[in-house]
Amino acid sequence: MKIVLQNKEGFHDLKIDEFGVATEKLRVGQEDVVEFVADKIGTFEYYCSIGSHRLMGMKGNLIVE
Repeated sequence: MKIVLQNKEGFHDLKIDEFGVATEKLRVGQEDVVEFVADKIGTFEYYCSIGSHRLMGMKGNLIVE
């Protein structure tokens, strides 16, 4: 799987703990690419780990079937 994170504002990153995925911490206008094998079936949370961003709702689900 390939994920491209493009940061349009603020300071952000992206993590998916179950797959050991973590982008760099990105400033406005930066992007990072992560590639990994999604070798587990299920629903996995991805989130921004900066400050309280995750608690503020900067999260979602990756569904692998």
